[in-house]
Amino acid sequence: MITTFRDFAQAKQDSKTPKYQQLVNTLLIDIEKGDLKTGERLPSINEASEECYLSRDTVERAYSELHRLGVITSIFRKGYFISGKSAKTKTKIFFLVGKITENNKAIFNAFVNYAGKEVAVDIFTYNYKNDNFRDIINNHLGNYHYYVIMPHLIEETEENIKCLKKISGERLIFLEQTMSSLQNANSSILSNSGGEIFRVMQQNAKYFKKYKTLNLVLTEEEYFDAELITGFRNFCEENFYNFQVLDGFQDEEVEEGHVYLTMDDSDLVAAIKSVQNQGLELGKQVGIISLNDSCYKEILAGGISIISSKPKEIGKLAAEMIHGGKRQSVNVSMEMILRKSL
Repeated sequence: MITTFRDFAQAKQDSKTPKYQQLVNTLLIDIEKGDLKTGERLPSINEASEECYLSRDTVERAYSELHRLGVITSIFRKGYFISGKSAKTKTKIFFLVGKITENNKAIFNAFVNYAGKEVAVDIFTYNYKNDNFRDIINNHLGNYHYYVIMPHLIEETEENIKCLKKISGERLIFLEQTMSSLQNANSSILSNSGGEIFRVMQQNAKYFKKYKTLNLVLTEEEYFDAELITGFRNFCEENFYNFQVLDGFQDEEVEEGHVYLTMDDSDLVAAIKSVQNQGLELGKQVGIISLNDSCYKEILAGGISIISSKPKEIGKLAAEMIHGGKRQSVNVSMEMILRKSL
């Protein structure tokens, strides 16, 4: 029996899409990917019905729709075959994020730009809730060629793993985070956040020598890998700096001799205002670093130093993985861009 039908039997459940349409979508995807080739015979209606746990009427309706599209043909007493005609549909991408944050927008925009005009991308948000995460995936199984997922704050529970396993490994790409039990079973683009932030800060350690205390300013608005805290602390301890982890900056005032690494742009602006209100000199008396770049940070307050997780590169690599069609795992390094604020 064709692998497509075995995969469909595992993946179809829990979706609100009509069952016949799920089968149509699955076959269209595999035809366009070349997994089903011109002239290849499809299972009979009875065989497909038994393999996919569907009624004969459902399979017959799916085959009729594919016949109408011209992508399959029927030969009397021989069965159904893949025709040479394309359904001429774009490659459809499912893109799932926790929230629409600045970092996620940068990744998504780069992905869309590099994916090209022949790709249609739909973005969904699950608001960092496990139930939403599963429901959204289940409701769109079989509707897309590829599934690009950022599983931020999603626990590695049996339910979540079971849900993700419904997506074929060749069609699933994880960004920034993965599940240990699914590693090497799908594509991924990751960064060792803790190790990378330690590396880039250590590489630029001489620029911190004028300061006595380093502050990591956390946020609830942007997702961040908890390993960032570990890497930041390790750098401070290795270089004998005092350090603090602050929960936001809105109620704080900057202090002379301190460096502030901000995760969120609202905290960045608040820190700059505090520097200006106290008449301190940025880059000499107070240091500020921002996580990830944007067009205005290069000129804001004379230039804000950044540590970047390279979101544009992550988006580009994801698009290249889809064009290449190969399963692979890539690690992306961080970089530090020095400007006046440090």
